[in-house]
Amino acid sequence: MGSNLVRKWLGVFFGAVFGIAGSTAWAQGDGDAGREWTVMVYMNAKNNLEPFALSNFHSMAAVGSTPKVSVVAQLGRPSSYRYTNEDGDWSGVYRFLVNKSTKPRTEQALVDVAKSGDSTDMGSPLALKQFIQWSKKTHPAKRYMLVIWNHGQGWRFQLAANKALKLQSSRGNLSPQQIATIPATTPSVGGYRAVSSDDDTGKILYNREVQDVIAAEFTTSKLDLLGYDACLMAMLETAYGVAPSVNVMVGSQELEPGSGWRYATWLDKLVAKPDMGAEDLSKAVVESYRQQYLDEYLTTLSAVRLSAIAELAKSLSDFSDAVRLAGDVELKALRKARTGVSAYGASVSPPLRTSVDLSALLKAYESNSKNAALKNKSAQVRADLAKAIISNYASERSQYPEKEIPYGSEGLAIYYPETPEVFQKDYFHQGYLKQNKDRPVDFVQKEKWADLLYKLLEL
Repeated sequence: MGSNLVRKWLGVFFGAVFGIAGSTAWAQGDGDAGREWTVMVYMNAKNNLEPFALSNFHSMAAVGSTPKVSVVAQLGRPSSYRYTNEDGDWSGVYRFLVNKSTKPRTEQALVDVAKSGDSTDMGSPLALKQFIQWSKKTHPAKRYMLVIWNHGQGWRFQLAANKALKLQSSRGNLSPQQIATIPATTPSVGGYRAVSSDDDTGKILYNREVQDVIAAEFTTSKLDLLGYDACLMAMLETAYGVAPSVNVMVGSQELEPGSGWRYATWLDKLVAKPDMGAEDLSKAVVESYRQQYLDEYLTTLSAVRLSAIAELAKSLSDFSDAVRLAGDVELKALRKARTGVSAYGASVSPPLRTSVDLSALLKAYESNSKNAALKNKSAQVRADLAKAIISNYASERSQYPEKEIPYGSEGLAIYYPETPEVFQKDYFHQGYLKQNKDRPVDFVQKEKWADLLYKLLEL
């Protein structure tokens, strides 16, 4: 899930309606002075990820909120097509305070978003904005974490669809004829430009919209931690866009398995030590993901220190300008480097071929080039990248396996389509053009990588 990454997001919000099972001593204002964290999960399951959203919700509820930590979720389930009848078989959008053992059922929700008058279109920036406002008003805290839970791109769709259909078929709920009539889910969302697809409305959240909402809602102090439980979001372009308004970002360079994050594991650590800072919490999320998937799949997760992104972008722009002006020899060296690294999502069919690990790309370039000055500039970019990475997990196959084209997976990907044809076929390639004015990508507009990319691709 280029510039602003892609996959899962969570939420839509506002209002104040009670009726939640379990302890509500700190549901609406009690204990606010001592609340260390509010974790806001924007769970857009209005698509074929619906069964996984319920599973993740139960994982959160295995730990639940405390007087020091509030876990709030905006959970949307589709009405256009239902993928599971679990947990009450409801559709719509509801807000929950997730206490221990809370179930994702309408009778345990705090707010029916439709009845509150707020937006239920979880592919819209308004819905995200209202959820954040509601969360901060009803559960104020010293620190805030926002998790965007949804599709990023590609495989998330296929994996979720396959598992959901298998689940339904095993219950005898679907005949082969019914399976054949299931509508296609939302088309793959561009890896650097958008996230959070709402199948009921056909809308998606652009990364620029997410960026603008966060900037508007966190003006006096930055959002402490932004997590993307979605595919392909750990990209330099994404990090660059939110860096002015966010301290730490967690996301995956690669596609995520349908089950996504294991919330209970890291929430348990947060509840045990509620005064931990954003960097420590981001490390707990990454470590939880490592323990969950180990070396079974092509899986990655990175925690990124966004205060280091400006320096990284500057050194990459310096390198980009130098290579662009150095002539064909160095352009060829970088093109050759691109053929020596695997693109994220390349393992699926049809393969994705647009984003690669920045560090692995530069290492390959340095091995191809004989220009000492440019090799030093490349090494400086990698050094600045290392400063930005707080914690990084990648399965063995996602790193540098022997006798295979490596992924690298050292923390951040960058947009570099394999060929000009791949660039043109990218649904959102227009966002990587300098002249684009439609929800522009800051990294493209302000830095020099795009200028070099046009040369590399001979556009």
